[in-house]
Formats: sequence, structure tokens, C-alpha cells
Amino acid sequence: MMVADFWSVIGSNAVTSRADVEAAVEQVERRLRALDLPDLVSFQGQLDQNLDALDLSSLASIQVELAEGLVLEQTADHFLYARCACLLAGRKEVRAVLEESERFSDFVAPRLQSAEALLYLARTEYQKRTGQPMR
Repeated sequence: MMVADFWSVIGSNAVTSRADVEAAVEQVERRLRALDLPDLVSFQGQLDQNLDALDLSSLASIQVELAEGLVLEQTADHFLYARCACLLAGRKEVRAVLEESERFSDFVAPRLQSAEALLYLARTEYQKRTGQPMR
């Protein structure tokens, strides 16, 4: 399988619960296993680019509302993991967030923070196969 398109590896996923995030991450992980080494590196580069595209102050300023009614600012890590959750939702959702930043509030929920795993999938697969870290 070639990484003709970053989004074909990500797919389009429901991302409303921790279970949704875990299922989406597993799906991406399976697709990454089918890629050759150059395509794993390419995927990681495209992941970084897409995360950077979402690194906007309008998104970072969206507050986290906890179940107890407490409202907090996003930390740098929380914001990164929320961007991962947004990417897992797919290209259409990312485009919608870029057009209407308020939509990003769907991804700042603490239950979606496990989307952090997306950051490590391609690097881990690369290291499993080569015994070397991805550069």
C-alpha cells in the first residue's frame, strides 16, 4: 500500500468517546503496518504538517469544560492531543474546524486525550521493523 494520501490511512472516524479514539487508533495502526518504510516516514511527515496546520491560537484558546462544570484553559499537551483527536475524525472534520473554530470544542474533551497515541504509531512501526528510531 502506498501513502498516496495521508487521509486514506487516517480514514474518517467517529471521535466522541475514549472507545471511539481507541478504535480509530487501532485502524490507523493496521493501515500503517501495510506501508513500506519510506511511506511510514512520509506518513509521519504529513502527520506533523497536519498537526501544524491546526496549531492556531483560535483553537488553542477554546476552553475545556469538565463534567463538574469546571472550565480550564488547554495546556500545550492537551491542545496537541485535541488536535490528534481532530485529525482522527478525518479530513472533512478538519476542514470544518478550520472554517469554524468553535467546532474544535468537540475535540478538547478530556475523554479524547488518548488520541495522543496517533503521535507514536508510525515511529513505533518503523522501529519494530528496523530496530532503529525514525529520523
